[in-house]
Parts: sequence; structure tokens; C-alpha cells
Amino acid sequence: MWSIVNFGKWKEKGKTLPQIIVSDPDWFFWAMETDSFLGSLKAEAAMLARRAQSIRLPASYGNDHCIQYMLTPDRKFADFNIIPSNRPAHLGSSSEIRRAYLSLRMPREINEYDKLGGRQIIRTFKYHWFNNKNLTKKAVETFFDTASHFEKP
Repeated sequence: MWSIVNFGKWKEKGKTLPQIIVSDPDWFFWAMETDSFLGSLKAEAAMLARRAQSIRLPASYGNDHCIQYMLTPDRKFADFNIIPSNRPAHLGSSSEIRRAYLSLRMPREINEYDKLGGRQIIRTFKYHWFNNKNLTKKAVETFFDTASHFEKP
């Protein structure tokens, strides 16, 4: 059971941490960095942050795929793809970062306060992990409650 966040921009919105991270990952990770979560929210946020930075690929991809984070020529987060691990490096004006798992923090790691990057990573996450279905409260809470979805549960 996840607690309701009732401060800052989420005051009186009735949202839980999993709902918030798929709405505004930049705000969530900013709140973590500034130690904004108190009490029971602090422990929930720590677990969610750990999990949100180590999301395993959907089982349908097997063990021979990875995440390819694409960056714009000015080094901002553009999007991510799931590609075969042995695919040659991307050539062109944009660059890439490859990882074995998905981190919803990647746009913020690349460029602080990247709201557009946050929206894009959630859009692509929704497509691959939720078959482009709505990110309902139940769906995201169930996802983040399932330890097997994460490299670091």
C-alpha cells in the first residue's frame, strides 16, 4: 500500500509515489535529491527510486537486448529504444548511452530539469511495458510492487 503525497505540487491531488513518478519523474528525483520526503514517504521513495533506476526489460526481449538512450546533438535526452545488444553503435549527430536496464532518472542524469525528456521517457516506457495502455493507479502501483521487474528491488 502506497501513501498519498500531500505536499508541494501534489498537495491535495491524492496521488501516490508510483503515480507521481510516471507523471513527473524529474520532480520525483528532484525531491529525492533535496531530501524532501519525510516519515513513511522517505522509505517508500527510497525503494521506488532504486526500482525506477533498474527496470528490467520485458521478458519478451530475452537476455540479448539492451536500452539505447538517444541524446540530441546538444546533449539532451531524446528517447530510448530496446535494441539487440550486439547492434553496432549509432552513427550520426546524436549520441547514445547503452544500459542493460531502464532508468527513469536518465533524462535528469543527462540534463537537470528536463521536463520534456521526462515526458518522453514515460511515453516510451508506457509503450513497451504497458502496451501503450493507460498508466492507472492500480497498474503503476502493481508494477512497482513486483520485485521481479527490477534489477535492484
